[in-house]
Amino acid sequence: MKYYTPQKLIIYLSKEFIISLLMVFVVFLSLSILVNFVEEMAFFKDKKIENLIWTVSYLTAYKTPNTLIELSIFIFLFSGILFFVKIQKNNEMNTIMLSGLSKLVPILSPAIISFLFGLFIIFFISPLSSSSLKFYEMTKRLYSENDNLISINNSGLWFMETLPNGFNIIRADKIIDNNFSKLNNVTIYMLDSEFNFLKRIDSNVVNVKNQFWLLDNAKILDTINNSITDKNIRSNIEFISSFNIDDLKNYFSNSATVSFWEIANNVKTLNLRGYSADELKIKLHKYLSLPIYLFGMILLSTIFTIGINKEYNTLMYLFFGLIIGFILYFLNDLSIAIGLSNKLPLIVSVWTPVIIIILLSIINLVKINEK
Repeated sequence: MKYYTPQKLIIYLSKEFIISLLMVFVVFLSLSILVNFVEEMAFFKDKKIENLIWTVSYLTAYKTPNTLIELSIFIFLFSGILFFVKIQKNNEMNTIMLSGLSKLVPILSPAIISFLFGLFIIFFISPLSSSSLKFYEMTKRLYSENDNLISINNSGLWFMETLPNGFNIIRADKIIDNNFSKLNNVTIYMLDSEFNFLKRIDSNVVNVKNQFWLLDNAKILDTINNSITDKNIRSNIEFISSFNIDDLKNYFSNSATVSFWEIANNVKTLNLRGYSADELKIKLHKYLSLPIYLFGMILLSTIFTIGINKEYNTLMYLFFGLIIGFILYFLNDLSIAIGLSNKLPLIVSVWTPVIIIILLSIINLVKINEK
């Protein structure tokens, strides 16, 4: 019998795992492109634009990298299943045991590769993914019925509201109560369709309720007969805006457009403006936990492949993988929802599913090694 050194064996196992990973990746890539393409076609079905197929295709291309990152834990789970089923059916586990090596060698080799892939994703792929998704959203906004713009920088929060006969440019120093229901030191510039100044309203505090903004202690600077008049009115004024609280929250909660390298600065900026940036904090710890999560996915895939005595066909193993995938998806969402409701610290809510998976996998590894 040909003798295999541990180094050669590890190289062989790594190559076989990467082949399995590529096969699963191609399947998930194809599904992601198909789903995103159909979604974009549904969005544009009532919009009359030229080069429809081209527009939908490049929007799909820009959105797909982020979709694949979101699906990465499932890609590695199914890759692990496919890999372990392959080496089991080829009786390679018995060969490894006969050579005097531990059963952990074919398990830890793909697990370590997955961990390294996780580091590569957060350090190099996430900047590309966030940039492409940002471009996707900017381009998609051009075709949206809502032409309003929202941004945040060192000078405050800025909103540009597009009206049928003009524009409103709104600036606020910071958010009060962390939910956009109150804005501090607000200035509203009202412009006509040619961007000529019409009116300015200043208010110390603005209470936002749906689309009705109540401006406390407001001061109005108006133009009458092409001259500027300071009305100096100090009273409560009701201002109707197309923005509402949900619009503002949704804009700042899209953490997918922020790469790993930008999260810390974005959190700092949002905190200075009175916003807790919980979504960005969750995203940061999702990135930090990703390598360990991918490592855990490989260990988890051994539970119903190497870890059980019965032998099933490949489709049955993949069915088990689907069940585990649904459980993981539910567990992640449930844990983060509990964290956002302040019943559990945010960091703990992100890391709890990872810790549970690692603990279960370690128990299973001990049992496998004792057989």
